[in-house]
Amino acid sequence: MFNIDKKLKGEISASNGKSKVNKLKEKTSKLSLMLFGIISSFLLTATNVFAVEKIEGGNVTIEGLGTIIKNLATKIQVFGIVVAFIALVVFVIQFIIGDDETKQRRKKTILYTLGGVALLILIPSIINFVIDTLG
Repeated sequence: MFNIDKKLKGEISASNGKSKVNKLKEKTSKLSLMLFGIISSFLLTATNVFAVEKIEGGNVTIEGLGTIIKNLATKIQVFGIVVAFIALVVFVIQFIIGDDETKQRRKKTILYTLGGVALLILIPSIINFVIDTLG
Protein backbone atom coordinates (compact mmCIF):
# COMPACT_ATOMS: atom_id res chain seq x y z
CA MET A 1 0.00 0.00 0.00
CA PHE A 2 2.90 2.32 0.73
CA ASN A 3 4.22 1.88 -2.83
CA ILE A 4 0.80 2.68 -4.28
CA ASP A 5 0.64 5.93 -2.32
CA LYS A 6 4.09 6.97 -3.61
CA LYS A 7 3.13 6.19 -7.21
CA LEU A 8 -0.15 8.05 -6.85
CA LYS A 9 1.58 11.11 -5.37
CA GLY A 10 4.17 10.99 -8.17
CA GLU A 11 1.43 10.92 -10.81
CA ILE A 12 -0.41 13.81 -9.18
CA SER A 13 2.73 15.96 -8.96
CA ALA A 14 3.65 15.07 -12.57
CA SER A 15 0.20 16.10 -13.79
CA ASN A 16 0.48 19.39 -11.84
CA GLY A 17 3.88 20.03 -13.45
CA LYS A 18 2.43 19.47 -16.92
CA SER A 19 -0.47 21.79 -16.24
CA LYS A 20 1.92 24.48 -15.01
CA VAL A 21 3.96 24.12 -18.20
CA ASN A 22 0.82 24.35 -20.33
CA LYS A 23 -0.32 27.44 -18.43
CA LEU A 24 3.09 29.05 -18.90
CA LYS A 25 3.02 28.25 -22.62
CA GLU A 26 -0.43 29.81 -22.92
CA LYS A 27 0.73 32.93 -21.07
CA THR A 28 3.82 33.32 -23.26
CA SER A 29 1.82 32.90 -26.46
CA LYS A 30 -0.74 35.46 -25.26
CA LEU A 31 2.03 37.85 -24.23
CA SER A 32 3.84 37.54 -27.55
CA LEU A 33 0.61 38.08 -29.47
CA MET A 34 -0.19 41.14 -27.37
CA LEU A 35 3.32 42.60 -27.83
CA PHE A 36 3.17 41.98 -31.57
CA GLY A 37 -0.20 43.74 -31.76
CA ILE A 38 1.01 46.76 -29.83
CA ILE A 39 4.22 47.15 -31.79
CA SER A 40 2.58 46.60 -35.17
CA SER A 41 -0.07 49.20 -34.35
CA PHE A 42 2.68 51.76 -33.72
CA LEU A 43 4.56 50.85 -36.88
CA LEU A 44 1.57 50.65 -39.18
CA THR A 45 -0.03 53.97 -38.33
CA ALA A 46 -1.14 55.97 -41.33
CA THR A 47 0.82 59.06 -42.31
CA ASN A 48 -0.51 62.20 -43.92
CA VAL A 49 -0.40 62.28 -47.70
CA PHE A 50 -0.49 65.61 -49.48
CA ALA A 51 -1.54 65.93 -53.09
CA VAL A 52 0.83 67.77 -55.40
CA GLU A 53 -0.52 69.46 -58.49
CA LYS A 54 2.58 69.17 -60.62
CA ILE A 55 6.01 67.72 -60.03
CA GLU A 56 8.66 70.02 -61.41
CA GLY A 57 11.92 68.74 -62.78
CA GLY A 58 11.73 64.99 -62.81
CA ASN A 59 15.47 64.37 -62.81
CA VAL A 60 16.17 61.26 -60.81
CA THR A 61 19.69 60.98 -59.49
CA ILE A 62 21.51 58.18 -57.76
CA GLU A 63 21.71 60.32 -54.61
CA GLY A 64 17.93 60.93 -54.58
CA LEU A 65 17.20 57.28 -55.20
CA GLY A 66 19.78 56.35 -52.56
CA THR A 67 18.04 58.55 -50.01
CA ILE A 68 14.71 56.87 -50.70
CA ILE A 69 16.27 53.42 -50.40
CA LYS A 70 18.07 54.37 -47.16
CA ASN A 71 14.83 55.63 -45.59
CA LEU A 72 12.98 52.47 -46.60
CA ALA A 73 15.81 50.26 -45.34
CA THR A 74 15.84 52.05 -41.99
CA LYS A 75 12.13 51.38 -41.50
CA ILE A 76 12.57 47.74 -42.49
CA GLN A 77 15.55 47.48 -40.14
CA VAL A 78 13.64 48.84 -37.13
CA PHE A 79 10.61 46.63 -37.80
CA GLY A 80 12.79 43.56 -38.30
CA ILE A 81 14.76 44.09 -35.11
CA VAL A 82 11.58 44.57 -33.06
CA VAL A 83 10.02 41.40 -34.50
CA ALA A 84 13.28 39.48 -33.99
CA PHE A 85 13.44 40.60 -30.35
CA ILE A 86 9.90 39.37 -29.71
CA ALA A 87 10.67 36.10 -31.48
CA LEU A 88 13.86 35.65 -29.47
CA VAL A 89 12.00 36.12 -26.19
CA VAL A 90 9.40 33.52 -27.19
CA PHE A 91 12.02 31.06 -28.51
CA VAL A 92 14.18 31.35 -25.39
CA ILE A 93 11.18 30.69 -23.15
CA GLN A 94 10.26 27.67 -25.29
CA PHE A 95 13.90 26.53 -25.14
CA ILE A 96 13.88 26.71 -21.34
CA ILE A 97 10.53 24.92 -20.98
CA GLY A 98 10.82 22.35 -23.78
CA ASP A 99 12.00 18.79 -23.89
CA ASP A 100 15.21 17.64 -25.62
CA GLU A 101 13.77 17.62 -29.15
CA THR A 102 12.23 21.06 -28.71
CA LYS A 103 15.49 22.39 -27.27
CA GLN A 104 17.44 21.26 -30.34
CA ARG A 105 14.94 22.90 -32.71
CA ARG A 106 14.82 26.11 -30.69
CA LYS A 107 18.61 26.29 -30.48
CA LYS A 108 18.78 26.28 -34.30
CA THR A 109 15.94 28.79 -34.52
CA ILE A 110 17.62 31.13 -32.03
CA LEU A 111 20.90 30.96 -33.99
CA TYR A 112 19.13 31.71 -37.28
CA THR A 113 17.28 34.62 -35.67
CA LEU A 114 20.55 36.07 -34.33
CA GLY A 115 22.04 35.73 -37.82
CA GLY A 116 19.06 37.63 -39.23
CA VAL A 117 19.54 40.39 -36.66
CA ALA A 118 23.22 40.65 -37.63
CA LEU A 119 22.17 41.02 -41.27
CA LEU A 120 19.61 43.67 -40.31
CA ILE A 121 22.29 45.62 -38.47
CA LEU A 122 24.55 45.50 -41.54
CA ILE A 123 21.86 46.78 -43.95
CA PRO A 124 22.93 50.48 -43.84
CA SER A 125 26.57 49.58 -44.53
CA ILE A 126 25.62 47.36 -47.46
CA ILE A 127 23.36 50.05 -48.95
CA ASN A 128 26.03 52.75 -48.54
CA PHE A 129 28.58 50.49 -50.23
CA VAL A 130 26.29 49.85 -53.20
CA ILE A 131 25.35 53.55 -53.57
CA ASP A 132 28.99 54.66 -53.32
CA THR A 133 29.98 52.05 -55.91
CA LEU A 134 27.24 53.17 -58.33
CA GLY A 135 27.60 56.88 -57.66
